[in-house]
Amino acid sequence: MTQENLLIYPTVDLFLYDLADGLGQTDSEVNQNRQQFWQKVYGETLTPQLLEKLKIAETNANYIDLLGDKQCEDFKDAVDGYYYPVKLGDTYALQIDSSGNAQPPEKQLQPQEIGCLEAIRREICDRRIHNSNATIGQSWLIWGQLTASDQDALATAKNCYQEFKLFENCQWEGNFQKTGEFLGANFYELWQHPSDREDISTNRHLLICLFPHTADGSISAAAEIMTLLYPDFIQLFRFRNKVIWAYQQSRQLKSDLKKAAVAIQNIVDKLPQQVTADNLDLKDLQKNLVKSLTIFSIYANYISRLEEQENTIKTNLKNYKKRLKKIATDRESNPDALQIATDGESSPDALLFLKTFSDFASDKYVEQVKSDRASLTAGLRLLENAIETIKGIIEIEQTKSDRALNATIAIVGIGLATSGVAASIISTQVSNPPTPANKIAPYPAFWLSMAIGIFPVAIGMIFLAIKRRIKF
Repeated sequence: MTQENLLIYPTVDLFLYDLADGLGQTDSEVNQNRQQFWQKVYGETLTPQLLEKLKIAETNANYIDLLGDKQCEDFKDAVDGYYYPVKLGDTYALQIDSSGNAQPPEKQLQPQEIGCLEAIRREICDRRIHNSNATIGQSWLIWGQLTASDQDALATAKNCYQEFKLFENCQWEGNFQKTGEFLGANFYELWQHPSDREDISTNRHLLICLFPHTADGSISAAAEIMTLLYPDFIQLFRFRNKVIWAYQQSRQLKSDLKKAAVAIQNIVDKLPQQVTADNLDLKDLQKNLVKSLTIFSIYANYISRLEEQENTIKTNLKNYKKRLKKIATDRESNPDALQIATDGESSPDALLFLKTFSDFASDKYVEQVKSDRASLTAGLRLLENAIETIKGIIEIEQTKSDRALNATIAIVGIGLATSGVAASIISTQVSNPPTPANKIAPYPAFWLSMAIGIFPVAIGMIFLAIKRRIKF
């Protein structure tokens, strides 16, 4: 066995991120988010009483140690590891650290085969988080110390990648992104982002950190560096995973918008036929208007949510870049902490290898969502124009109907007035009580006055009918 297959104190860390309270979520949904997160730590031992106690620890601060002064929850068995849960704004973050089976101090410095990395990863997934998925995303970190001064760090990193078996199709050239050196350690970043049609659970991210061999073989220097970097990695990986998560959310919104756009186009295509029909059906137009307004409301909501995801990507990318710069400058402003590093490198450019992601996301994610929002917003304007057209037609038809009704009422009024006048004239010819000389009785007078009133009404209705026929 070559020394490139060995590491001193190989350690695996999983950084997992869950949504705590999303925009618009109800109290019930927030409580469910909390329960799902803590089940990753306590599994079946999570009781309602313990969950309520853990809830009390949550405040509105941006960084909360959810276990208080205790901070970490050590594994209860013979495995050397712990949970470190925190809440970062609207996000739960959980670091699971494991170095495999606990070893006595004298054996911790003995080289171990890199093949143990897969067993550690599986143990974390199966027993520590109970095979549950992160709702936002996760990142993996492998770190350890080289066993000899002439050990090839790159070859060792490749072996770590192969043995860890995180990626489905293990091809170093396809997943490897960048390498760099920081605080004396060699870093190698690998990733595999989900396609537009894949679920967020297919996201893969791995950072390998290999420290140089020390003369006495002690790992205290490497452990101290990792203790300094862990809080920064928790924040950095949070921003990274939220960028990818927001982009995947935007892909689903785009799919929904494209389906709604088909319905919009159908409405627009049928509109000319409806407005040029010989006999417009006012009820059908009103139904079409209600349908159009409903689609408009849904479509506008999707556009708003797409813009929200775009802003989420931009904000977290900005924070990712700021965190990278902060990591470098913080180490530079604390030279005492850098004495453990072999060369003390801590310039602001020392973490440029991690900037590859922000460059990639800026070019692809930001521009893609921006382009999608611009093109899909056109559908909103198209539907808005269709709605205004339908409204205008309905108003015109209602105006026509109102005018016809007013004309009918006027004609009937004329008839009633004529009938009233006739009735008054005829009634003057009737003596009270009637005599044999007066041949006009009250009842015939009534029917005569009605006939006189109906005659102008009939003439008026015929005139209106002829006028409408000539117009249309």
